[in-house]
Amino acid sequence: MAASSVVTTAEVKFSARTSNDRPSRSREKSPVWSSTKRRISLIPDDICDRAGLTLQWCGIGQFGIDAYNHVNFGSSNDEPSGFAPLKAKVHQVRPDSILFEPVIRKIVNEACGTFLSGQKLTPSKTSRPETLKLSRQYRSILRACIENLQMTDELLTTDKKQDYIAIFYNIELIWHLCEILYVDAVPGNVVLPYLLEWIRFHFPDTERAAGRILTGLLDPGAELRYNDYWDVVIGLIMQGSVEVARALLRLHSDADKNVFLQAESVLRTLPVYTIYGGLSTAEFKTRWHTWQTNVTSKIEAGVFSSSPQLTVIMKIVSGDDGIIDEMKSHCDTWYQLMVAVLLYTDPTIKSFDLSFNSNLCIEAFGGSDRLKLLDETILTVLECNILEVMKKLHFMSDSGWCATHLTNLLYYCGQFDIKDKQESCNNKYEQQKYCTRAVLPSLRQILNLVQRVMCFEKMAYLFWAEKAVDKNGSLVHKVTYTWHETDADVSCKVNSICKVEGMRCLQRKCVGQALCWALKSQDPGFATYIADSLLHHYTQEGSFHSLDLLDNLGSCMLISDRLTFLGKYCEFHQLYRNGALREAATLLTSLFASKLCPKYFWLTLLMDALPLLDSQDPPILSSEDTSELLSCLEELTIESKDIDSKKHSSNNSEKTKLIRLALSKNLAKSLIYEACHPPLTAD
Repeated sequence: MAASSVVTTAEVKFSARTSNDRPSRSREKSPVWSSTKRRISLIPDDICDRAGLTLQWCGIGQFGIDAYNHVNFGSSNDEPSGFAPLKAKVHQVRPDSILFEPVIRKIVNEACGTFLSGQKLTPSKTSRPETLKLSRQYRSILRACIENLQMTDELLTTDKKQDYIAIFYNIELIWHLCEILYVDAVPGNVVLPYLLEWIRFHFPDTERAAGRILTGLLDPGAELRYNDYWDVVIGLIMQGSVEVARALLRLHSDADKNVFLQAESVLRTLPVYTIYGGLSTAEFKTRWHTWQTNVTSKIEAGVFSSSPQLTVIMKIVSGDDGIIDEMKSHCDTWYQLMVAVLLYTDPTIKSFDLSFNSNLCIEAFGGSDRLKLLDETILTVLECNILEVMKKLHFMSDSGWCATHLTNLLYYCGQFDIKDKQESCNNKYEQQKYCTRAVLPSLRQILNLVQRVMCFEKMAYLFWAEKAVDKNGSLVHKVTYTWHETDADVSCKVNSICKVEGMRCLQRKCVGQALCWALKSQDPGFATYIADSLLHHYTQEGSFHSLDLLDNLGSCMLISDRLTFLGKYCEFHQLYRNGALREAATLLTSLFASKLCPKYFWLTLLMDALPLLDSQDPPILSSEDTSELLSCLEELTIESKDIDSKKHSSNNSEKTKLIRLALSKNLAKSLIYEACHPPLTAD
């Protein structure tokens, strides 16, 4: 526990790195991070305001604040304080986490599976193919999170939504660059082709504009119909999309004139280096310089002087240093300019030379004093200073998600050569401990976990051998978190521990916690049992335990068919609450058609269809869908008649009659509507 400090007013000041800049032209534009801002949080306590405050750390990233009035015991009398009697309060202060947003919590659930898959790997550079797959999975999760944020209708303000999009866009931008330089085994270490893909992926506006022009115009005269024609052509040249740029030049009204034919010849013969092209780097450079010398001689001879735009393009491809300012006007960031410059000055550049070439472009954008946090992080990535990259990633507003997962990924692909730095690391636990200390000094939870990992090994076996179950489950959480899927024998025991804990939670009627243990155990039978418990509770009470967990199951629902049905049923209710009635109806009928719904839940699911059957014209459920539901109702009725009549309650009979009447009316209505509005068929 840190020593307490006294604050004289009921105000607590702390720094928070925020990201409030948003993409400028489109969602793909690169935002930048703002500088550090100070916020003041007011403690709502009159006693604290009058007496003062004391602060003590009470966990990782949080502290407790309560009223405090310093008394000099050496010179004061032993008498009651002027504040007594009072009800003392302790205020807990912690940083806000965006991962608690429902639309963002899915990223945690999806990333968990990818993280656990990585724990099967052995830290080595030979593991790069596997870590590359995991890295791409992480980036697809980030991209899905961005798309969900853009499409969500949840209670998020426009500014907050744009802030979140900017945060995860920046994370993916940096992660993609780290994947190229640290994770992927680039042939010959010639990284420029991969950097071009990086720029095209994150700055797609130019290619989109080119597609708009090419699909909207068949005849020459593109420069007359599109004001941004030359901006698009130059942007394509700078991104290395030469073939698309040539296609646009052929749409110019003067495309058959000599100056355009000369430009076409130059761009057609542009040498492109490939690692498997049969040329060494030295041979390619010879051809490259010969080609550029020929282009420069044509520029000096005035071949392109009749077209200023073509002159600019030719100067770009010839590597002319005096064209930097013109190129800058077509770029949003210094690293976009850097890749464009390197494309026509050093196309075979190695990764370790990137930082040297970045200074010119940084100066073109105002120098290092103008760099934002995003720019500084990208520059550090180009310098291959991994430890500094991880430190800068802590300033993100993503609650440490990126720094934690990216560090773990880089460790398993062999980027942290720990044995050379600390020879005393004789086993993987000590190596992980050193890695955590060196890279993530602020993530003390991870450090504490690694420090105790040797003890957990003994605890896991002791737990199973002696049935040692701690009351609050903290030991079990640590054991399962550390050992899950790391070793076949231990994993089997840990899964059994999860099932034991799950049954204990069921006995205490903590069904939500039991479901969490079922997901950790990865046992289909146990997950089915928990899902049945939740469904039976819903049929009796009409509500779910831990609805927030059920709404964010993600791919975890695929453990068992019953859990899949439970997740889809919750999704049905989400669609219905959001007013997406047709999507809800489609999902409901698919649950019957797929046979995922258990028989005991058919009546409940059919009752959920009643609001959809009472809708106005046009009917939401088609005649085919209504017939499917009628068939299920008849099957359920026949089976009910075979059961003892005493067990078949009158309440269920009333529900059955109500459902049959609604289905019959909807069937008649849908048949009439479909007869009057036949579907269009192609000739």
